Amino acid sequence: GATIVEPNCVGPASGKEYLAQLLAGGRYDESQRPACGNATVQGPTVVEVQLYLTQVNEVNQKLGQVTVNGYFRSWWNDPRLAFNSTEQGGCLDSISMAGSESVGQLWEPDLYFDNLVTLNKEGGRLVQIDSSGSVWKSEQLTLTVKSPINLGKLPYDNHTAEIVLASYSQDIKRIRVIPKGGVIGEEYSGVGIVAPQLTSSVWSFGPEAEKEDKEKGFETPGRVEIRSSWDYLSLQFGYARRPKYFVDQVIIPSLLFLMVSYIQFWVDPAAAPARAALAVIPVLIQRTLSNQVYSSLPEGSQRMWLSDYVSVTMILSVLAACEFGAVQFFQMQEKRRAAKLAGIQKAGQVAQKLFNVCRQDGATVLEVLSKCHACEASDDQDIVAGANAHIVDEEAPDAAEPTASGTSGTIMPCRIKSERAVRYGMSEADLMFIKYAQIVFERFDQDRSGHCHPSEVRRSLKYFNIFLSTFATASMMGMFLRDEGERTPFDEMKLTLTFEQFTRLLSKVENYTIHAKACHRGSVSMVAKMQGLAPSKRCDFLARALFLVAVSLMVTVFYLLRPLY
Repeated sequence: GATIVEPNCVGPASGKEYLAQLLAGGRYDESQRPACGNATVQGPTVVEVQLYLTQVNEVNQKLGQVTVNGYFRSWWNDPRLAFNSTEQGGCLDSISMAGSESVGQLWEPDLYFDNLVTLNKEGGRLVQIDSSGSVWKSEQLTLTVKSPINLGKLPYDNHTAEIVLASYSQDIKRIRVIPKGGVIGEEYSGVGIVAPQLTSSVWSFGPEAEKEDKEKGFETPGRVEIRSSWDYLSLQFGYARRPKYFVDQVIIPSLLFLMVSYIQFWVDPAAAPARAALAVIPVLIQRTLSNQVYSSLPEGSQRMWLSDYVSVTMILSVLAACEFGAVQFFQMQEKRRAAKLAGIQKAGQVAQKLFNVCRQDGATVLEVLSKCHACEASDDQDIVAGANAHIVDEEAPDAAEPTASGTSGTIMPCRIKSERAVRYGMSEADLMFIKYAQIVFERFDQDRSGHCHPSEVRRSLKYFNIFLSTFATASMMGMFLRDEGERTPFDEMKLTLTFEQFTRLLSKVENYTIHAKACHRGSVSMVAKMQGLAPSKRCDFLARALFLVAVSLMVTVFYLLRPLY
């Protein structure tokens, strides 16, 4: 509003008149600082400073910068500017000069911002002088300062923005800079920053931003630090991130995609395309979430809670994908072993013929097998005859007589089908699977007694893709032996099988495995349950339990460790 001037007064009635009277005759030197409290220039001039925040424009996390709007206020006393108040017959109690009216006309402290990045003073400016010579200056500005940002607890991080200012040319012997209403010296005092209610969708502001009084705004004290005989005033205010964005867009989605990874453990490994998609897609999504986190953050080696959280979720997703690879590997093994069992069952007639020969000759299966192996020819005539039998065309009477080794005429040693195999009518192809069973049996017959106990039989059956617990194996052995007309002890763990019995069991094992598993479906130990599962199913079974435990443990540990970041 308009300045009210007392009638019949003596003295300046406006800022323009005041400056004209002040500067007339060169009595006022704007380059000379005002006197201190004792009316001399021997002591320092005290300058009080305060920043009134109106808005926090931006927090640049990548560059560590904070941009604010507000009014920069300063107070000092200059006795040379005193004039008569209305009580003393003057026209005004205070004189206000707006804009650039007083620029360069009056002494002002040469304050600068020590951590300044950019400064814009194109807003308003006001200087007000009261009758005692007290000066109040207010400038509207947009200020960007460098302020450290610690993102370790992201997205539950809180920070302190700092605006540091000092006199550019006057040390503490000439000027003391303090916050408004503060005391001289190195300590917190006065009111350095005043702010009304500040609103932001990303940040909350105040000395305790999490408990900010949104109705009253906030005030913070200033802190003075003396560096090399200069006062540096630090104006600080706190701000904390509102975590909802990162919780909704990163933390919860990462957990949801971990659950997608978990779903694959319940999908049949035979459905490889579907399971591969469930294994790989979460890994790609977790990587995208990680990139999203870093898109607005500085590149560096600083550890961040959210970054570590996303990295661990991605590792869990990768481990889930690796589990799928392990399951596929085990399935390939299981298919090969199942093919060997199918080969033995297909050669059932040959096996029965072999067992009949054993009974006729009074020999064991191992003895008969050793006699059916291919043997080295001992007679040149046999070699030539054998060669002719396979090579010479009987309908070509004029064919030249062959030799066993090209044109040299030299007969080379060779292997031929054994006489016993010919007599028994068994081909080597028929005996191949039985020989494989012999190798497996001998591998687990640790005492070389020719008898295998239930634990040894259980391990042997794994090579034919049959997976039973030791107790289920003993039960199966008992049923088989009783069907063979033999008596079995009450404690079936004492049962043993010879190789002949083991081979016969393999030829009809499917008749017993279902019953053996059914007999032990009650409460069984975890070890027995694991023994009864194929490796591929065992991987899925363990992953279903351990993955949930790992996810729960990860979330718990991360939230417990959050204060340590």
